[in-house]
Amino acid sequence: MKASLEHLDPQENSSFQLKEVIQNRFDAPYHYHPAFELTLIISGEGKRFVGNHITDFHPGDLVLLGSNLPHCWQNHRQDWLTETEDAQQAQALVIHFTQDFLGADFFNKPECRAIKQLLEKSRGGFAIQGPTQDRVVREMLALKELNPFARLMSLLNILHLISTSGADTQAIDTNEVNYQLSSTDLDRINRIYAYVIANYTQEVHLDEAAHLANMTETAFCRYFKKVTKKTFVSLVTEFRIKHACELLRSSNKPMVEICFESGFGNLSHFNKQFKQYMNETPLQYRKLVREWEVE
Repeated sequence: MKASLEHLDPQENSSFQLKEVIQNRFDAPYHYHPAFELTLIISGEGKRFVGNHITDFHPGDLVLLGSNLPHCWQNHRQDWLTETEDAQQAQALVIHFTQDFLGADFFNKPECRAIKQLLEKSRGGFAIQGPTQDRVVREMLALKELNPFARLMSLLNILHLISTSGADTQAIDTNEVNYQLSSTDLDRINRIYAYVIANYTQEVHLDEAAHLANMTETAFCRYFKKVTKKTFVSLVTEFRIKHACELLRSSNKPMVEICFESGFGNLSHFNKQFKQYMNETPLQYRKLVREWEVE
């Protein structure tokens, strides 16, 4: 799986794109595009990948993604195995718009100062939560029924709501260095992330990652750490630990099963790595999560 540059076609009678996604599962590859993206998950659960960040998503998940920020949503793998042709386990509403979709200087107007600042800070993406999330969701769900002009006004209102929401916006990926690279380096790094996302629960090979980057293994290791501020091995481990956390929270599976489902080769290594990243053992983590749920 290669991180691809997605080309977005403009819609007739509209300066931005509104797309409703209804399918068995989210299957878009890890990708990026120059447009900003506002995505609302209506149904489906799984993992959301944004830049260097991985987290669970559920219905109501609402995010604003900056320009050229690589991302994808993937349903839980067990959902893929149980889906039928009639099932529609993935549904989302997606808005794409460019920085200049209303003209090069529109967001420089004094009335748009807050929105301009929001877009400038969205390089690593924002998750929208709390009362602002509820208000934006209602506005987005109503967009399909509006005429083109009213739809445009509603989008501006949505952006204004987000830009003035304060604590209701949470930064997703605070490591912005990847998205300030040249287009060549951005594509190279995203190919690596796409490979890891597709394989981290199974086998991930350094030589394959180096091949995707068209480098020797030694040169690739130096390059990857310089760009991402982490080693390739730590990236893979981080993805696996976060996958294990989701299984510990959502299932009663035994540790050995979670260990192998998360891509670790043996239980001892899994326990050691988990404690190093989470500052507690998998058993302690599961116990704490269960206590929080009871409270």
